[in-house]
Amino acid sequence: MATTAKCKRCKRVLRSAESIARGYGRHCAREEAARLVLANYSAAQVEKVTQLLEDGGVARTSRHTFEVVASNGIRRYEVNATTASCTCKAAENGRKCYHVAAAQLLAAA
Repeated sequence: MATTAKCKRCKRVLRSAESIARGYGRHCAREEAARLVLANYSAAQVEKVTQLLEDGGVARTSRHTFEVVASNGIRRYEVNATTASCTCKAAENGRKCYHVAAAQLLAAA
């Protein structure tokens, strides 16, 4: 008797080979990626990421690179989603910045 592959998150039946291999359907895979990315950020940073994405403040400039609007709406930062690097002051001083999280979420979509 063959077993049916089910999504680890929602328990729906998985049909595509890609979904079966990762254990999540397409929608749940994005949700799981978002959960993992945001797990290490504060609630205030998660709120900023959400607002930034809702406002369309993140634009892809190359495969791994994004331009992200600063909170003042004027400055722009370059973010590499793969290396988790950003040109903002927080990242340059070794702190975790929410611009990286926003770019990583957009990259995962």
